[in-house]
Amino acid sequence: MTMMIRIAMLTAIISFLGAAPAWPASAEDALKEALSLHEAGKPEEAIRQYDRAIQMNPRMARAYLERGNAYADLDDDQRALKDYSEAIRLDAKSAEAHYNRANTYRRLGQRDLALKDYGLAINLAPENEDIYLDRGTTHYQIGQYESALRDYNEAIRLNSQDADAYYNRGNTYTRLGRKERAIEDYDQAIALNAEFPEAYYNRGIARADLGEYEKAIGDYTAVVKAYPEAPEAYYNRGLAYYRLGQAEQAIEDYNEAIRLNPKDPETIYNRGVAHARLKNYERAARDFTEVIVMMPERGEAYGQRGLVRLRQGREKDAEADFKKAYQLDPKLKPLIEEARKAAERPEAEGEKKDKP
Repeated sequence: MTMMIRIAMLTAIISFLGAAPAWPASAEDALKEALSLHEAGKPEEAIRQYDRAIQMNPRMARAYLERGNAYADLDDDQRALKDYSEAIRLDAKSAEAHYNRANTYRRLGQRDLALKDYGLAINLAPENEDIYLDRGTTHYQIGQYESALRDYNEAIRLNSQDADAYYNRGNTYTRLGRKERAIEDYDQAIALNAEFPEAYYNRGIARADLGEYEKAIGDYTAVVKAYPEAPEAYYNRGLAYYRLGQAEQAIEDYNEAIRLNPKDPETIYNRGVAHARLKNYERAARDFTEVIVMMPERGEAYGQRGLVRLRQGREKDAEADFKKAYQLDPKLKPLIEEARKAAERPEAEGEKKDKP
């Protein structure tokens, strides 16, 4: 009886071992399996295979590099950084490892280290457009706009069909105050990618800054079509309408922006200004009061409400608002006094008083 039990147990063990999945025959096989899993969108399973590859060959730089990529996909930047560093230790000429580590440093806010790695990656792969793009973005983030411009120029030289490169260079020109050049780049980005709402939005801002309000409205409208829930596009289109003297359309856009973002004091303030232009004084006063509740230190809101109250014949309330505005911001006094004199002239009822 005892012998039969032992034989049965042995048979079960043999059966179990026979059903187990085969281990990779080599580190290369494990790496190949890991890459397949990673490509299939299974980074956790891929990492286990990368682990096996590294166990069998601790000097396999590619396995560390790819495992770092898997960790990066899982937003585990610290482990990714460690793996990229090991890959570089094993293969200092790996442009990909330097580039990926640079991107990781940038995500971690360590931009000086990122720039160093981007430089090393470019030395190893000088024709790689992506490295210039990402180094340019890093320069841009720390305010080194001329350096960013040089990198974007090089990226465009390498690939003149990259809409993102033109868009990023346009943003850089904007930061440098070169709005006309920025618009040219946004034009090119849109020509290459007609569905590029960010390019339309930033081109709209640049055009508005140059006083091209009708063109800006066209750009903001394109953004609204792509992102109907974007309050910033309605707000900026409202500003453009206002500056064209179309206060009713401005209020419609401000209303939509406020519906999407009810606690934005800037939009409420500018809606108040538009209501005041249309002589909707009660509505204007309500908007300025709401801004004051949200931002009690904002002198402009008191000044604007004071002007509205003056129009309403509420001189005492207006005086209190003007006094408060001057206390909060003495620089407002000459501006308010000038607007106040205009408001006190009967013939000034139709004049434009203040910009939003």
